[in-house]
Amino acid sequence: MSIPFNVVPKRNPLKQKDPVKYYAVAQSSGEVNFRTMAKEIAEITTVSLPDAIAVLESLVMIIPRHIEKGEIVRLGELGSIRVTINSEGSETEEAVNASKVKKANYRFTAGQELKQTLKTLKYQRIKKVVPTTTPETA
Repeated sequence: MSIPFNVVPKRNPLKQKDPVKYYAVAQSSGEVNFRTMAKEIAEITTVSLPDAIAVLESLVMIIPRHIEKGEIVRLGELGSIRVTINSEGSETEEAVNASKVKKANYRFTAGQELKQTLKTLKYQRIKKVVPTTTPETA
């Protein structure tokens, strides 16, 4: 299997007068949902479908508890999840406080096995899909 990609033109936002360059952009070929993955887990383990769903749902419930404590959540070979924050800059160190924090994000870091997968991926250029109607005519 290959990762499908198409080509998009992009302009350097810092150098608007520079010519446009073209870049490969990955295109998803679909998606897989929570229940489907739970079924796949049940098929390759001795765990039943309801048990697999219960464990995955529990994980979704437990991760925020540890994130709120400021902990990095390590998920074995899957990887880890931690929080990063963006804040407003201040002139002095003393002026930095919690009110300066503007946004928080989750940062997922893949484990070694997942990272290895990235090294072996194949890629295939696909034709760009051209819409048959525009929003104004739809």
